[in-house]
Amino acid sequence: MKYFIGIDWGERKIGVAFGDDETCQSFSCKVLENDKNIFDKLNEIAIKYEANDFVIGIQYDKIYNDNSKKIKKFAKNLTIQTGKEVIFAEEMFSTREAQNNLKSANKKNLSEKDDVESARIILQNFLDTYGKIDLTSDG
Repeated sequence: MKYFIGIDWGERKIGVAFGDDETCQSFSCKVLENDKNIFDKLNEIAIKYEANDFVIGIQYDKIYNDNSKKIKKFAKNLTIQTGKEVIFAEEMFSTREAQNNLKSANKKNLSEKDDVESARIILQNFLDTYGKIDLTSDG
């Protein structure tokens, strides 16, 4: 079985989820401040959940692609700091989908929870296609 940590990257906050390729289920974990200790925090989570790889959401659409360079730089540093591989996964409109999911579940304070739900959605979408995609490509 292979375990993954899903990440919804943001300049201030990072949503984190976890899941595996056996059950193909993703679960919300937490929201972290994107500060100087972020790589240590993510490594601790990866160790806790015995994760082999990180899955980071990225937008491949050129129109909505503002953060892709920052995300790729973050991913490179994450690999260097943790020794774990990073897999990029499409995340078009994951925040909008996260907010809709939270509204449907009658959750309050959507902006406090949408990062972690976005990470769960990114990882779930990845797990739904795992084994059917080329993991060596970054788009």
